[in-house]
Amino acid sequence: MHLKKSPIISQRALTATRNQSYKKSSTASLDLERIKMRRIMDSVGVAMCSYEAETGRCDYLSDSVLSITGYEKEQLQDMRAWSRIVHPDDYGDFLAQDMTVPDVRETELECRIIRADGELRWLRVRVAFPADASGRIFINAIIRDATAEKLAVQQAAADAPRVDAEMEAAFALEGMDLRLVEQSPDAIVFHQDYRVEYANPAAKALFGADKKLTEARIFGMIHPNDLDRALSRLSKVYRDASTSAPVEQRIVRMDGSFVDVEVITGPVPYKGGVAAISVLRDITERKQAERHRLETESLVRETGELYVRLQNSLDVFSSALFGMVKVSEMEDRLIQVVQEVLRTDKVSLLEVRPDRRSVLRGGARIPRWLTMAPREWSADLPLCRVVDRTEGYLIRIGDIRRSAYVLCVGERPEPLRLEQVRIWLETICRYVSVLYDNFLVIEDLTREVESASTQAAVPSRLLRLLFKLNEHERKRFAQDLHDSVLQEQIVWYRKAEQMIADPTLDPDTRGKLQAIAEGMLDVMYQIRMTCIDLRPPMLKEAGLASSLASLFELTQLRADYAIDYQLGDIGHTLCEDQMLGIYRVVQELLANASKHSRATRVKVSLAASAGLIQLHYEDNGVGMDIEKAESAFASMGVYGMKERVHSMSGQIVFRSAPNDGLSISIRIPAAG
Repeated sequence: MHLKKSPIISQRALTATRNQSYKKSSTASLDLERIKMRRIMDSVGVAMCSYEAETGRCDYLSDSVLSITGYEKEQLQDMRAWSRIVHPDDYGDFLAQDMTVPDVRETELECRIIRADGELRWLRVRVAFPADASGRIFINAIIRDATAEKLAVQQAAADAPRVDAEMEAAFALEGMDLRLVEQSPDAIVFHQDYRVEYANPAAKALFGADKKLTEARIFGMIHPNDLDRALSRLSKVYRDASTSAPVEQRIVRMDGSFVDVEVITGPVPYKGGVAAISVLRDITERKQAERHRLETESLVRETGELYVRLQNSLDVFSSALFGMVKVSEMEDRLIQVVQEVLRTDKVSLLEVRPDRRSVLRGGARIPRWLTMAPREWSADLPLCRVVDRTEGYLIRIGDIRRSAYVLCVGERPEPLRLEQVRIWLETICRYVSVLYDNFLVIEDLTREVESASTQAAVPSRLLRLLFKLNEHERKRFAQDLHDSVLQEQIVWYRKAEQMIADPTLDPDTRGKLQAIAEGMLDVMYQIRMTCIDLRPPMLKEAGLASSLASLFELTQLRADYAIDYQLGDIGHTLCEDQMLGIYRVVQELLANASKHSRATRVKVSLAASAGLIQLHYEDNGVGMDIEKAESAFASMGVYGMKERVHSMSGQIVFRSAPNDGLSISIRIPAAG
């Protein structure tokens, strides 16, 4: 078969390659392997082309070849097109390349090409001459763009004349081979009298410079804030011929940007004087990592402190509600705690009435940015969710007696940008939403009680209803605490545990996280205790005596006085209201002992005789003036116990005097 001369390879090499391919006959699997190889080449972006040697027709052309040459695929379908692409000065060597190695199936060459846009590029080409199963010869070429390498070599050659024999000797005195200095990844600068004499490629790249870096003055290469200290160190190196310790400073790049570096400078003799070699290392990533670590530690610390602070505010708020019986007190307390946490006094509570009038219930004045028809925006607000407005925030607490109650934050305080604070605000508004209806009922009943107390004894039936409403509210509140706040605490505690288990965490941050986790455990314990105080567990199932024993044991853990109790066999069936009433009385007695009595010993006994349940309390505390305590309606401790006993048709007798302890005897008829 007649062979046409290829512009890529000579007739002689083509014939030799065909002879070799016929000696090693291929199978059909070779074509399959070739297809697989081309797919691999495409996937990794290798520049490869293949032409049929005899016809010059393109068999395969990767997209990377088009990217390197700048030509379209249609322009390279014929192998002879490369005669226009290869630089004329290199084309002769390109054609003769195979002449030198006629017996080798692969060869490598280097040449220049002229891209379609006129740009000159250097290529390294590996050429192979495989045959397919039918014996056809192909010219396969793998192309690599070597332009950057060539330019680097040319640049190094351009700089080489500046390195004279004395400078090379100066480097040698420091045990530094100049060829290794050129290839060093660290920036190395040779300078004398504060003027750069030589800089290796890494230094030029660090400063973003070219040849202009040589003969540059040191003064303009150092950040102004670090200049005085840097020049002081350099003058000491020049003057005392001493090596400076490694220091961190910032340098100024040619584009005006700053880079953090670590630099060490040592003296060398040069041209009868003292020069210096400075080795600089870019520590930008290290400094960024350090800043990120510090920011992370600060965030963890601030998040933990914020979490504890928010939880404490919820605990204090919920505890304060126990002693309140008026809606106005609850509202004032809500506004106060929101102002404290958000650090703003522009917090107000609005009542939007059915006639569309907006009434200020408490806090700051109504913001001007609210519309003149507030009923529309208040109706669209979701319940207990923070809604962003351009000028502030709105939270609809609920609809009370046909009026919409809305908490308004009249500006955009910084704390409310945090998700934790938004969750806290929504949680506390849910508390208030649950309490509103029952507080209003209790307030109405309290007014009736206050009015009736000046005229006649309050009927026990009314008192039982009042206490039943109170207990119902306590139960709901305890359930809400358990199902929302406590569960959220547990979730955050689990997240903290996962962070602590991270092996990449540094010891200091792990220790702080462990402290936060322990604090969260304490908070969860306090929430559980609050839930128990609100609703004694298993009172009906376990019985009064067992529940009181548990109460005494829990109180003993927290109290600074000893409790001596005797719980006899009651022998009577008590209804749930009676058991809960006696339990609340004992609970109030222990709370009074903890807060006011300063007692060191408390005795409590419970017994039954002649159809009566008898409860006796005694302590050795400071005592009180009974007449003053009974006459003050605000003294909810004494008055509350009396009214609770009265609601169970019982009798209570106080015996006390200042500094003489307190004794209380209670008798309640058994239910049956």
